[in-house]
Amino acid sequence: MKDFQLQIPIDEKIEPVVQSVRRIPFSLREKLEKKLLELENNDIIERVNSPSRWVSPVVVVPKGDDDIRLVIDIRRSNTAAKRVRHPIPTVDEVLYDLNGSTVYSKLDISNAYHQLELHPDSREVTTFITHVGMFRYKRLLQGVSCASEMFQKVLEQVLQNCPGTRNIMDDIIVHAPTKDEHQKCLENVLRVLHEKGFTLNSSKCQFEMSKVTFMGNVLSEHGVGPTESKVRDVLNARAPRNAAEVRSFLGLVNFNARYIQNLASISEPMRRLTRKNVRFKWGREEQNSFDTLKQKLASAEILGYFDINAKTQVVTDASPYGLSAVLTQRQGNDYRVICYASRSLTDVERRYSVTEKECAGVIFGVERFHTYLHGIDFELVTDCKAVQYIFAPKSKPSARIERWVLRLQGYRYTMRHVPSRENISDCLSRLLADDKEKRMSYFIDDDNYILNIARAATPEAVTTREIEKASRYDPEMSSIRDCLMYGLWYKIPFKEYLIVKNELSAIGFLVLRGTRIVVPKELRSKILEAAHSGHPGIVSMKQSLRTRVWWPQIDQDIEKYCKSCHGCQLEGPPAPPEPLKPTELPSGPWEYLACDLLGPLPTGEHLVVVIDFYSRFMEIEIVKSTTSENIATVLMKMFARHGTCFLLRTDNASYFTSDYFKSFLKEHGIKLTHSTPLAPNQNGQVERQMSSIMKRIRIAIAEKRNWKHELQTYLLMYRSSPHATTGVSPAELLYGRKIRTKVPCLQEYGKFDLSDQSVRDRDCEKKEKSKQYTDQKRNAVENSISVGDLVLLRNKKKDKTDTRFSSKPYTVTQKHGNSVTIERDGVQYNRDVTHLKKYETPFSENTSHEKKKCMSKKPEKYKDYVCENEYS
Repeated sequence: MKDFQLQIPIDEKIEPVVQSVRRIPFSLREKLEKKLLELENNDIIERVNSPSRWVSPVVVVPKGDDDIRLVIDIRRSNTAAKRVRHPIPTVDEVLYDLNGSTVYSKLDISNAYHQLELHPDSREVTTFITHVGMFRYKRLLQGVSCASEMFQKVLEQVLQNCPGTRNIMDDIIVHAPTKDEHQKCLENVLRVLHEKGFTLNSSKCQFEMSKVTFMGNVLSEHGVGPTESKVRDVLNARAPRNAAEVRSFLGLVNFNARYIQNLASISEPMRRLTRKNVRFKWGREEQNSFDTLKQKLASAEILGYFDINAKTQVVTDASPYGLSAVLTQRQGNDYRVICYASRSLTDVERRYSVTEKECAGVIFGVERFHTYLHGIDFELVTDCKAVQYIFAPKSKPSARIERWVLRLQGYRYTMRHVPSRENISDCLSRLLADDKEKRMSYFIDDDNYILNIARAATPEAVTTREIEKASRYDPEMSSIRDCLMYGLWYKIPFKEYLIVKNELSAIGFLVLRGTRIVVPKELRSKILEAAHSGHPGIVSMKQSLRTRVWWPQIDQDIEKYCKSCHGCQLEGPPAPPEPLKPTELPSGPWEYLACDLLGPLPTGEHLVVVIDFYSRFMEIEIVKSTTSENIATVLMKMFARHGTCFLLRTDNASYFTSDYFKSFLKEHGIKLTHSTPLAPNQNGQVERQMSSIMKRIRIAIAEKRNWKHELQTYLLMYRSSPHATTGVSPAELLYGRKIRTKVPCLQEYGKFDLSDQSVRDRDCEKKEKSKQYTDQKRNAVENSISVGDLVLLRNKKKDKTDTRFSSKPYTVTQKHGNSVTIERDGVQYNRDVTHLKKYETPFSENTSHEKKKCMSKKPEKYKDYVCENEYS
C-alpha cells in the first residue's frame, strides 16, 4: 500500500521478553538461510544489528523436498499488542446492504497482511532470532493478534468511496442489481486498489456471479440462505450403537431443548434405551425418533444467525474415530448453535495419542470456522484438561502439536475446560458416517512435517528405517507409544520420560521429542560413535547431537564417551595439579636437609647446594667433578661444621643413587629419600634457590665481576636477612644468634630470645596462605588415582606428531602421597601424579546400564543373575 505505514499499538507496561534461539537441524539451516535471503530481497524482513527488547524464536516447517515455511512464534509478543477496537460489520449489516442485488464478485487480496508496511517504531516487537542472527518484519505478519482489526480499518478507509462494496477483514464483495451497475462498481474498486498499490490473487477471485457464498451464507437473486455445510454433519450422523452414544446425542438435543417443541415425546423412545436394566435394541420407533431430532437440530428455528459482536464459543471434541466442533453464540440469555462440523479420522490419525487427537479437534474446529472466527475474540471449550495447558504461551509441546499451536497464534482466543458430560460436541465425533471424502486429513502437512523432522534428525551413519526397526521392539519406545496412544503415563516403568511427556510424539514406530528423534537403547552407542568421528570435544559433540537426537542422560553419555575415547586420552590435556602439601617444619635445625647440584656453569664447574628445612640456612660449595666421592667429601665438610643430619632429600641423579653415596650416608646414620623422577617440585625448597643463585651469577658476569666472590656476598646477605616464611634470619635459627654484616645495627648481635613456637606458628601461617593462593591459581584438585587403576604416562615428545600420553596404559602398584609406582610388562616406574592421567575404558552404553542394573539387584534374590562384561 503506497504512502502508508501501519503502527501497532504496544502496551509499555508489559515487560519485554527476549527468548533464546531454537535449535534447527543442520540439514535445514541452508534452506532457512535461503528463505531469509529471499524475504530480505523482497523487502519483507530486515536484519537487526542492534540490541532488541523483544526477541521471538522461529520454527522451520519443511514444504516438500526443496522449500520451507518460516513461522515466527510470536505468542509472547502478542501479550503486549493492544486491541484497536475497530468495529467490524456484522453479517446482518452486510446482508442488509446486499438486499436487491443479483450480480456479485468476490475479491481476494494476495498475501493481504504483507501489503501493509510497518512503521519503524512497530517493527521491534516482530524481531526474531535464528542461527545467523536477528531479523524483524517490515510488513504486517499473520501472527500479530490485532492484525485483523487493523487491516479491517485500513481496508474500510480505502474502500469508503466505492459504492456497492463491502468487506469483512480481507473478504471483499462487490454487488449490484444489474450487470452494468456491477461493472461500474467493480471497475471503481479495482481502480482504487490499483492506485493504493494492492495486489489481488486472480486464482481466488470470482467475477459477475449470480450466486456466491459469503460468510457462511449463500447469496443469490432469490435472497439469502444458509449453506449446506452448516447442518450436513448433523444430517449425516449415523444411528447410535449403544446407550453411551444415545446419551451423547441427547446431550446435544438438550442443549437446544427450548427451541424444540414436544421434545419429551419425540425423544422418549431413545431415552428408554438409557435407563438401567434396559436391553439396548434399536428398532423402527427409535430410528424415527432419531431422524426427527436430526431434522429439528438442522432446522432454521434451531440455528442462530451469526452476530460478529456476540460472545462466541467453539466446542470441540475427539473420539477414537473422529473429530467434531460446534460453533455457538450467546444470543439473548442463551447460547444458540450457529454451525456443526465433524469428520472421521484417517488410519494414521487414529494412531495419534489421546492428547494429540484432542488438539487436532481444536485445530479442526477453528480452521473449519475460520470465516466466523478470524478477527474476533472467542472461547475454545474442550473436555481435555491437558489441552488447556498445551495451548498456553509458555508451553513446550511435541513437534506435531507445536505446529498446530503456531497455526492458531493469529486468532484471539481463551481456553476453557468442561467435563465430558457437558461437551455438546461429543456425539458428532462418534456418530460419524463412513464417508471416504470426509476422512480426508486436514493434517497431512503436519505429518509430513514430523516425517521431515525425523529424516533431518537422523545421523548420516544410521538410517531412519534402521531407527524405526530398532524402536519397534525396544521396550522403552514401545511403552512410550502405548502411553501416547492411551494416556496411561502412570503405568510407564521408565520414569525419566515423564518430565518430557508433553514434548513426545510418534510417527509410525518412531518417537520424537520436539524436533529430535528419541534413539532406542540398541543404537545409542552407534550414534555416539558416528558423532565422535573426527574426535570432537564434549561441547562440539553435544551441540551436534542436541539438534538431532535425544535420550535420557544423553549429556552424561556424551561426556563418558569422550572421556573414554582412547585417542582423545592420548592427546587430551593432563590432569589438573594436586593441592600443595607443605612440608612439616622439623623439630630443630640441621635435621632435615635438601641437596641438589647447579650447573654446569660457564667455567665447567658445578655448585653443590644444601638447604636446611628448619632454618632455611643455605650452604654452597664449588666442585669441578660431580662424582659421588666429590659430593660426599663436600657434605662431610658441612657435617664437620654443623654436625650430621637425620634425613637428606635429593633428586634421582646417578651421583645421588650410587652405592658409594648410599653407603656414605648409611655410615653416618643419615636416611636418604628421593623426589619422584621428573617432578622437581617435590624438592622445591632447594629448587627455588637455584634461580636466586643463577640471578646473582648472571649479574656478576654482566658487570664483569668475580662471580665466586659475589656468590659469597649473596650468601652473607641471605643468611642474615629475615626469611619471608619464618620472619627470622636463617643464621639466627641455626646458630641462635645474629651475625654481623656491613649494615650497622643497634641491637646486640649475640642476643637472641625468639621462641621456637613463634617460628612454628609463623611458618605454618605463611605456608597455609601460600598453599591457598597457589591451589586457587593452579585450579588444583585432589587426584583420584589409587592402587590398581589404569593410567596413562606423559610422553617426552620427540616431534610434533607424538601424543601427550603413552598409547598403552600402566597399572598403579603403589602410591605414597604424590609419588606413584606404575608397572607394565614387568617394568616399573616411579612418577609424580601430575605425569599421569587416569585411563577410562572405552564407553559401552549397554554395559554401563547393565552394570548399574546389576549393582542395584539384591544378591539374595538375583544370586544367579550374571551380566555381561564380568559384572554380577
